Amino acid sequence: MESEIGIVGGGLTGVMMAVALSHSSDSVTLITKAQLLPKYRQDDNRTTTIHAAGKAMLEALGIWENLPKPPVPVTRIMVAEGPSPAGLAERRQQDFGLTWHDAEQPMAYVVDNAALLDALCDNLATRSVRVIQPATVTGIETVAGKARLACADRELPDFDLVIACDGAKSPLRDSSHLRHFTASHRQTAIVGSLRLERDHDNTAFQRFLPDGPIALMPSGDRLASLVWTMPKTAADTIMAASDDAFNQACNAAFGTQLGAMEIIGARLAWPLQPTWMPRLGTDHLLFAGDAGHHLHPLAGQGYNLALADAAILADCISRAHRRGLAAGHPSVRQDYQRGRQVEIAAMTAVTSGLNMIMSYAPNPVAKIAGMGMSLINASPAKNLFRSIARGNVLARASLLSGRLPD
Repeated sequence: MESEIGIVGGGLTGVMMAVALSHSSDSVTLITKAQLLPKYRQDDNRTTTIHAAGKAMLEALGIWENLPKPPVPVTRIMVAEGPSPAGLAERRQQDFGLTWHDAEQPMAYVVDNAALLDALCDNLATRSVRVIQPATVTGIETVAGKARLACADRELPDFDLVIACDGAKSPLRDSSHLRHFTASHRQTAIVGSLRLERDHDNTAFQRFLPDGPIALMPSGDRLASLVWTMPKTAADTIMAASDDAFNQACNAAFGTQLGAMEIIGARLAWPLQPTWMPRLGTDHLLFAGDAGHHLHPLAGQGYNLALADAAILADCISRAHRRGLAAGHPSVRQDYQRGRQVEIAAMTAVTSGLNMIMSYAPNPVAKIAGMGMSLINASPAKNLFRSIARGNVLARASLLSGRLPD
């Protein structure tokens, strides 16, 4: 029993990878630990930020137009350094020193996770992808030139190539013994949904505070998605606080730009441990999404990197097939590594480095970095950063340009 491509992981990355690669191979199997739940869950308030190139990719795959809840466009980005000014300083000081604005071409879109998974699963059902569920994959070995997955639940096929999309704590990464670097757990990210007193005007906000950044993404009519990074001990305390106490702390941290804000629904927290792999796999095993590169969330680029992983890998496999080669041929791994190393290294360095400067460096250093934001705001580099934020600059692929793989 064999299959060309096996994808491990039934989350947003795994299902998206299966849909994308089904346009490059007619032998794709998706293996998921839990049953896929394609029905749109109204109680899930988590969101994902997707850049313009990611939108083009999801449109090409036939997913974007089938989202059960319309995405919210981001037409403005505003970044501030330090606590919000108060009193007289609030009237005299420009709080957000770095801004981008483009009303005609949104830089990104905010999508409900549950809505995206729903649309992905609907699309998956139309593709020639075999789904094996539930199945718990614990390891991998190479047998007679094929990848064989260890699974206690059931027998699995052997594969020419396995794609690990099994998350930041990837069992396949651990079993592969490939070198990877994982930061210690010093910060925790708290996420939730906020009701706003004032309209966000389709603006994404980010404020760098001494203990970590707080970010708000527009997610609906006077609604915003919160991602608030802080030291793990402080996060434990605020997660245990009442909603009233949480609201007070959140308003004090962000400031008065959007008026009074209040949490609605559940608060969630997860440890931040950015991970980077110098090599993204072997000839029969490749890593994608958080399994291969887990970023600090301050730039909202985690899922965009996963989209680029799938887009570039789809091109790599299509090129191999045109040469009469299987997906497990060494050239696919080499091609994928070349196509991903620049963007992943750049995003890892920028997000982790900026967080280190703003959260851990002495206050004068953070102030200098804050002054740098104002300088960037008045320089041509601002347009370069905007182009990179839209996607398809550091990583180029057919799907990211809105075309299916050749």
